[in-house]
Amino acid sequence: MPRPISKDLSIPLSRVLSALVPPPSGRASPRTGRPAETLSTRRGPPGLAAGSPSRGGPRQASPARPYASWPVRFGLDFGTSNTSLAVNDGASTRVLPIDPVAGETMPTVLYIRRDGTPLVGRPAIEAYLEDNRTRGPLRREFQMLGIRMASSDPEQPTVEAHIYTDTHAPGRLFQALKTFLGDPLETRTNVFGSAKGLEELIALILAHVRQRAKELTGVAPEEITLGRPVRFIGAQDADERATTRLRAAADLAGFRTVRFVAEPVAAAHAAGTAVGTSLVFDFGGGTLDLCVVRRDERGVAVRATAGGPIGGDRATELLIDEVVAPRLGSRAEWGPKRLRLPRYIVNALRDWHALSSLNEKPLLDALDDLVRAGAPKRELAALRSAIELQLGYEIFQSVDAMKCELSSAASAILSYHHADVDVDARATRGRFERLIAALLQEIDALVAQVLRDAEIAPDDVVEVVYTGGSSAIPAVRALVQRILPGAKVKDAAAFTSVAAGLAMPGVQEATAGRGRES
Repeated sequence: MPRPISKDLSIPLSRVLSALVPPPSGRASPRTGRPAETLSTRRGPPGLAAGSPSRGGPRQASPARPYASWPVRFGLDFGTSNTSLAVNDGASTRVLPIDPVAGETMPTVLYIRRDGTPLVGRPAIEAYLEDNRTRGPLRREFQMLGIRMASSDPEQPTVEAHIYTDTHAPGRLFQALKTFLGDPLETRTNVFGSAKGLEELIALILAHVRQRAKELTGVAPEEITLGRPVRFIGAQDADERATTRLRAAADLAGFRTVRFVAEPVAAAHAAGTAVGTSLVFDFGGGTLDLCVVRRDERGVAVRATAGGPIGGDRATELLIDEVVAPRLGSRAEWGPKRLRLPRYIVNALRDWHALSSLNEKPLLDALDDLVRAGAPKRELAALRSAIELQLGYEIFQSVDAMKCELSSAASAILSYHHADVDVDARATRGRFERLIAALLQEIDALVAQVLRDAEIAPDDVVEVVYTGGSSAIPAVRALVQRILPGAKVKDAAAFTSVAAGLAMPGVQEATAGRGRES
């Protein structure tokens, strides 16, 4: 679920942007175990290794970066959960390892320390966890934001805005910023005493990506092709508002020319869809984006698009509810009135950021009082450990890995032990599929919608192109196969095909064909 944005920054934005010098890259991606790979075997400029990648062998980028002498295109997939960047020199396309820990798939996370130092990606998450693990309970106070807001009082048309905030936080963590782009409110947040806009926060992430591009290729791109969802989250007018804000953020980050392309269109371009009508099925952590395209001798035309906030993270959250939350007291009852934990605590167990925000002395004392009143001691001790030691992120990642394992195995084991948190659980694929039944119904409805909008029958679809990590879930594929029984299956790169397609020549022409009948 999207988290409220908030953070701290009391120094000029330009100074922060200039300070974005991330650590060197080169470590393997935790998802693949390998560094970034070249997507084409054709010869490119000598700055990065060319040739077909070995399945088991790593490929290291040369420290020389002569891309500056070549005409290049950059494609940036700024996702809700992850961000990727690709470069094309006219002969080959390469996804760049922009994250020093996660490689070519960078978590879309920003962490700003109290001194104003910004960190992006996996280093941001690690710094946040390290800074908060031993800090003790949160200390909250009301602080003035320094801005005025409209009031319903006719005698006082505006009021000073304030926020109830953790005044001793070592830093501020931002995630899922993309989900706020379509919000009708002028979203601003307190960043250590300074009110900062959404565009400024996103600019920090985009500037980091631009700096990494310069370090890896020798080119600090001023032109960028940015992916966008089929439909931004929000009301009917959310699209225009979101693209305006994202363009402003890109400009702040140093990108002077910005082109937008729908993410599934880019994935189709990277995959090289078959002649005829194809469905691009882009199922990521935050959203599901669908695109019906038709390829003929004239190129690719977009017939219809559809999308919604149906993401794989929701499946992970449902699995947390099933296999972890009960060990932390979510289903515990005690006393003659069969008391249970408050719903807001139970809901926080699936959201690692929300769980960390519970680390307040009054709440921790209340948990102790509940134990004295008869609540199960073991479960509440585990809950307290998860809150105090900031274990929510580790738990989420462990359960997410379990979910991924169920895509290739009939069952999976979760074994997580830290302090008083002891979880040994087994889940079968069938059990998982029952948990996500409602999600599957939403997917079914969205596929039916995009086929109606394209004015085609299921038999007209010759190919389904899958991209996005969640597209590997067998129940999802079985559902699509039932709807489109005659369609062949093509797998695009799960986490990087959108960025690659955005960087490739011709993606603009594909978009320009929107709505053209063959």
